[in-house]
Amino acid sequence: MISVAVTAASFIVMIYFIIRPRVIRLPLLGYRVRLDYMMGSVIGALLLIILSVLTPQQALSSLIGREGFSPYTIIILFMAVAYIAISLDSTGFFEYLALKIILRTGGDGRRLFFSFYFLSGFITLFTSNDIVILTLTPIIFYFGKHAKINVLPYLVAEFFAANVWSMGFYFSNPTNIIAASASGITLLSFSTWMIIPTIVGGLLCLTILYIIFRGDVNVKFKVPGEIDPDEFLPDKACAFITCAVFMATIFTLAISPLIGLEMWTISLVAAMGLFCYDAAVAMVEHSNKNLSFYRIFKRYAYRGHAKVYSFRLHLIAERMPWRIMPFLICAFIMVEGLVVSGVTDGIASFLSAVSVNVFASALSMGLLSSFSANLINNQPMTVLFTKITESQHFLLTGNDRLASVYALIAGSNLGANITLIGALAGIMWANILRQKDKRISYKNFAKLGLVVTVPVIIATCMTLALELFLFGG
Repeated sequence: MISVAVTAASFIVMIYFIIRPRVIRLPLLGYRVRLDYMMGSVIGALLLIILSVLTPQQALSSLIGREGFSPYTIIILFMAVAYIAISLDSTGFFEYLALKIILRTGGDGRRLFFSFYFLSGFITLFTSNDIVILTLTPIIFYFGKHAKINVLPYLVAEFFAANVWSMGFYFSNPTNIIAASASGITLLSFSTWMIIPTIVGGLLCLTILYIIFRGDVNVKFKVPGEIDPDEFLPDKACAFITCAVFMATIFTLAISPLIGLEMWTISLVAAMGLFCYDAAVAMVEHSNKNLSFYRIFKRYAYRGHAKVYSFRLHLIAERMPWRIMPFLICAFIMVEGLVVSGVTDGIASFLSAVSVNVFASALSMGLLSSFSANLINNQPMTVLFTKITESQHFLLTGNDRLASVYALIAGSNLGANITLIGALAGIMWANILRQKDKRISYKNFAKLGLVVTVPVIIATCMTLALELFLFGG
């Protein structure tokens, strides 16, 4: 019981600093330390080791993993794909695409609402929800300011779409990678089973959101005349090359089982190659004393003025999710504390008891994982529930087991739409809104999240279960 209490306390510490990040000054050293989700997870992991819930060897073992599921390779895969996606984003490609779509709406608020929703879903399928938030949120603010429209419906549509559609592809969310890797699910198998439930959930989410906001979006507005998408694609050759690397990486990841290469190896090689290209471009610019200054649209909209980067590498380095690495490392360690405390075995027994068929397996795991994400955040939750599916007390087999694993993936994505603390993207999105004086309270978001997300979870899980019931092996 003591180990359970200590582990629970470590998670409470982590969640507290996710919700309430703060900066403290160390009196003797004179340094400032930011206590946020990263430091919260580090403190939580250290508590488990210092208080002897875990030995250092157990903590290290939780990172090395086992054959077929190595946490450190998951982190490499995520960071490598993140670099490639952010490199493409830094060329201005997504801003260019978004502005082209805005100009084609012709001043129709409803068309703009649908356009932002599907654009968010499209981008998150091939990148991640974090990139969608960082890229499109400032664009919506900027456009709303000049078109004089209420931006909240469009912001909500963007956010919900980013989290719903991120369950469609293997690499759209690190939680997908964690759960799929542990169960030996390939990229092709993942998309084969998840794309239809994602479409069903995505269309239902759009329908509910439109019903809620139809009075706000059924309006006409004037498209700002000063918008020129070409301004935000300063180097078309660079954008083309980066996009080609991105698409080639996706294709190679898809056929990785056929060519006998690990996905983390493919993504790492691709990221290193693209980094060399980005560095070479920077060196040529510097040697010619002809620097390319990137006037980034998101910075203009976000801070009220253009932020200029001497090299695109500066922008990429700033955008990389460096702090997620220690967060994930410590999350794996903290979940190991629950494993040795016997918590995972208890939950595994419960899920085995209620999962009497493929439909019950999908629904019970989908609902439980979605709501659990809002207690401990979706990434630690996915690590925890992955351990649950590996427990000897988790007795499901065949299609029932597959339904449970895929429902966990769905829950790790959809849970982020229930409250703002369900995922780091929610915290980041709320911070951007706060800095733009557009606040949405945790309570009001939760009310909206429950109304929209619970039906989407049920529909997604039932579609998944029906797929497996009809076509599963």
